[in-house]
Amino acid sequence: MRVNVSYNAHRRRPAESRTSRSRLSAFAIPLAIVLGLLLSEASPARAEPALTSGGSNSGMQVVMYQQASDAEQELADRYAPVVYLRQINSDICDTENEGFDPIAVDFVLGREEISLRVSESGDPAGPMQTVTDVPAASDLHSRDSAHFLDFPGTPVRPGCVYRQYYADRLANEDVQHVAYAHIYQEPGTDELALQYWMFYYFNDWNNDHEGDWEMVMFFFDADSAEEALSQEPTRLVYAQHGGGERADWGDEKLSLEDGRPVVYSARGAHASFFEQRVYLGLVENGTGFGCETTVGPHRRLALDAIVVPHEPTGPDDPFAWLAFEGRWGEMRRSEWNGPTGPNDKTSWTQPVTWGDGVRDTSLYVPVFEGFGQSPIDFFCGMISGGSTVLTAFTRTPMLILGILGAVVVVASWALTTASQTVRQAFRFYRKYIRTFALIGALLIPAGYVIALAQTLLFRIPPIDPLLNMMERFPGVRILILLTLGSVQAALALIFISPAVIWAMGQIRQGRTPGAIESFRAGVPAILPVLLARVKVALRIVLYALTIVGIPWALLRFARAFYIPQAVIYEADDREEAIHDSERVANVNLRRTVLTQFVLSVVTLLTGPILAIFLLLAIPSRPVDLVNYVSSIVFAFIYPLSAIGMSLLYNELRPTVRTVEPA
Repeated sequence: MRVNVSYNAHRRRPAESRTSRSRLSAFAIPLAIVLGLLLSEASPARAEPALTSGGSNSGMQVVMYQQASDAEQELADRYAPVVYLRQINSDICDTENEGFDPIAVDFVLGREEISLRVSESGDPAGPMQTVTDVPAASDLHSRDSAHFLDFPGTPVRPGCVYRQYYADRLANEDVQHVAYAHIYQEPGTDELALQYWMFYYFNDWNNDHEGDWEMVMFFFDADSAEEALSQEPTRLVYAQHGGGERADWGDEKLSLEDGRPVVYSARGAHASFFEQRVYLGLVENGTGFGCETTVGPHRRLALDAIVVPHEPTGPDDPFAWLAFEGRWGEMRRSEWNGPTGPNDKTSWTQPVTWGDGVRDTSLYVPVFEGFGQSPIDFFCGMISGGSTVLTAFTRTPMLILGILGAVVVVASWALTTASQTVRQAFRFYRKYIRTFALIGALLIPAGYVIALAQTLLFRIPPIDPLLNMMERFPGVRILILLTLGSVQAALALIFISPAVIWAMGQIRQGRTPGAIESFRAGVPAILPVLLARVKVALRIVLYALTIVGIPWALLRFARAFYIPQAVIYEADDREEAIHDSERVANVNLRRTVLTQFVLSVVTLLTGPILAIFLLLAIPSRPVDLVNYVSSIVFAFIYPLSAIGMSLLYNELRPTVRTVEPA
């Protein structure tokens, strides 16, 4: 055993007391050292640490504690993780970046702006008291679960406070990027566990909270660090929230750099993954709920290993914080609550038992997602948006309830206004299902070709930053969702809508056209419809650029819904189609807008909603199958939108004309 000696100054005592103690120290110090050496010969290298105190000739206290053996430190250094964290740009407030790193717990200790507090009742909503304004490791020792560290800011309204605080200290201080190595053998097992615990200052995901502990763990068929050094690990586990994912040593998904494991840290949530992907969490086997990304670009951190004991020896142990039973972050209700430390986890006391219960794989989004509105994007957006609403509700419940109430009222109003046309559209679709279903089916082969091209295109480096920039403007995403949904939905709008509209004209004349016939007849209308829409789009952009013209831009957008019908039914050219579309829309603009909205939601979201249901209901979780199902449903149901708007167009036409297809 190696002995570390540290000194803690005490208050000055009377001279006679200091003299008597100095005489005693002449014998105490050598005696303590001899005892320590004898104990090291009689005890194994991984014995539990012990604390010994003695006097000194300068009024100081001698504290001795067990440090890691050479073998333990060598083992910890050999497999210390290399962590990759997502980073896109230099804007520290951009939540698409990872704002925090694995750091030493000293970052939150000994700081007057970070306090140790206690809840008098143990209730996050109850009265709180400050225990100390500048907590040290010794202050955390043996504190119960009612205690917590309180950082600057509040997790239910984080803003950029935590990111800015961390970035400022990172720029002005020597911050250690470390992993705490815990070497332990669970009683009754024959495997040695090597764990690396990583502490993050803030969890910036769907459930924001102060402090975050994550872990990766290796297993050896060994009884000691010395024995483990002579072999390779047998398997390892990457912890993810309450669970984890395992791999055998040498598994294809495990990446190594100089023998050290590569850990991809999920942006914001910090769960540890083996690969660069977008992962799905469905609150099963310890996963989170929502989507987590480990996709780059990245910054790389090769962590230093600090070996810690299984239990600290007392409040004077430098790792006294390992006996802290409270929370490493502000105490809050539910998901905003700060986490407890490693010593409170089953994986700390029973690593083999816990490791045997984790998953073999994690659900991830396939590169090829099909076409139409992506069910995974819908799921991710729904969870993220729901989290935002829930967070806002905790701050201003009456305001959020009022907004949600208004949304329900508007949605009910929209459904009531559009219900007649939507019901008629369903009846037409059902009666002529063979024609319309086959027209929609034509989208499937074309859609998959375009989807594949889009997947390849988005992997081109210059494209990715542009997409990331667009993602930061929610208005763009909402507009795409309500009008097109994706590049593939635009394909349907351009090529499938004219065929459906032409078929509707034939049906109103008493004929039942075929799908191929309808598609061929609709092709001549594609170019004039597209040119008219482009012209309107340019006008909308010009209006919107003036800012004050945004209401007129939205009005122009709504009045252009009937352009395809005007081209096909009236044989209009580009300008005439724009004029006739505006004229018909003005007859009942409210009904036009609400009907288009409801039909767009039905056609775009029916597939994703069905796919998410399958994702939640089927135990095998076939994510690829879910994407294909969503794509096929979108293809078959898309004609419903063109059917409904064609019915409404003919109903609202100010001048009754015989419907003659062009």
